[in-house]
Amino acid sequence: MSQPSSAPSAPAQAAALPGEALLRQIAANIDVMLWSWDPQSQRISYTNPAFERFWGLSAASMAGDPWQWLAQVDAGERERVRSLQTSATARTEDYRVKRPNGDIARLSQRALPMHGPSGQLLRIIHLASNITWQVDTSKQLRVEIDRRTDSEAKYRAVVENVSEGILVTANGRILYANPKALEFTDVDEETARSKPFIEFIHPDDHSMVLDNHRRRLNGEPVPERYQFRVQHGASPTRWLEISGVMFEWQGAPATLNFLSDVTLKRQAEQDMLKALTHERELSELKSRFVAVASHEFRTPLAAILSSVDLLDAYGSSFPAEERRELLEQIKTAVARMSGMVEQVLLTSRLELGTFRFDAAPLLVPDWLVQMMAELEHGNRQAARISVTCDGLDAPRMADQQLLRHVVVNLLNNALKYSDPDTPVQFAVAGVGDDLQLRISDQGIGIPEADLPHLFGRFHRGTNVGNISGTGIGLNIVKECVDLHQGTIAVSSQPGQGATFTVRLRAPLA
Repeated sequence: MSQPSSAPSAPAQAAALPGEALLRQIAANIDVMLWSWDPQSQRISYTNPAFERFWGLSAASMAGDPWQWLAQVDAGERERVRSLQTSATARTEDYRVKRPNGDIARLSQRALPMHGPSGQLLRIIHLASNITWQVDTSKQLRVEIDRRTDSEAKYRAVVENVSEGILVTANGRILYANPKALEFTDVDEETARSKPFIEFIHPDDHSMVLDNHRRRLNGEPVPERYQFRVQHGASPTRWLEISGVMFEWQGAPATLNFLSDVTLKRQAEQDMLKALTHERELSELKSRFVAVASHEFRTPLAAILSSVDLLDAYGSSFPAEERRELLEQIKTAVARMSGMVEQVLLTSRLELGTFRFDAAPLLVPDWLVQMMAELEHGNRQAARISVTCDGLDAPRMADQQLLRHVVVNLLNNALKYSDPDTPVQFAVAGVGDDLQLRISDQGIGIPEADLPHLFGRFHRGTNVGNISGTGIGLNIVKECVDLHQGTIAVSSQPGQGATFTVRLRAPLA
């Protein structure tokens, strides 16, 4: 079989995806063959030990020729396998492999393409199982059953010692189950025979299994193999893969079923999908951050540059009052940029887990007076805030730093998204062992579609218009509330303001 003539002499190093180290650790401990194809470099970037044991090759040894393993694939099936290796859609194929000792093995290979948020193909993960035992066992059983002579001992030697489950079913009942099948369903032989087979299937998979069984009985096309869950009593749920053939059992039609435990394989696939989802989320967050930062930093930078240019060109001729106004504009713009940088750094600290809950006795009314004075000093609009305090005469155990981030962000949002002539209500109360904060405004409100994403990083309401903001504040609030063992809820209608209710664990000191 010819090799691609354009292949470079040295492989391009595939960039590691988030979570790939964990996935490789999982892959290293499963019996299923797993490898990763990098479509950018056209190379196999990773092979697990099961792959290397079967093929006698590794990703490193195939660096110069990623297709050399195809030499072991049956010549008539190589093109189909090559197509599967680069498939951008999920597919499963079976094919034959000639082993070094001359034996013929049969593999079932599944391709799982991993796409990025913009649809680009990041990786193609391949999972392959050696299904030679199914083909061989099926042939042996057919021969043994057809002969019906002294084959009972041979039959039992085959079916009771294989590492896969074998079931014989008819009319919805289990007629025979080998030891491995009983192990998979976690029942004894008497229980298996006493109940309909469907009772061992997970309820969510009942209809699929029954439909496939009905179609097989009617001679209709049925997937050669499919997967379902089994569950019995308090036993853990397992994922099994089944293939079945019709045959005659004790003079009546029956189904011969082969079972494989694919729980670890399914878990590996789920972990890979989670890693892909995480990669997509990180990519989206990066894009949002770049968009927000470029927009939000441009405005204060423009104000600083404009003020500096005016001072540089005409500063000596400006009256003192005008110079003070320009300098005040520069200070305000710098403070705004500093605040945005501080929020980004705080988000990073929260994500890295370096922010800790550290409760200490706090006299809440005194702390509120101090905090409101600081807020009014930095924000003229703070005079619109009406504060009430109830049931907080005694000190409470609270984290002053976390509490400050929650209150300052919520109050600043209430002021920013409401008209300058409308009030903002801030009520603080001690309720049992909790500290309750309620902040209400009469501003633009929050559209219903935005509520599920309200506390996500860099998410901003679709109705904010030209109002400045980074979309970080409410994410910081949610993280701080969680650290303070609390909850946060929001009630809002577009054009009718918003009310945030926060409950924080803060027992009496």
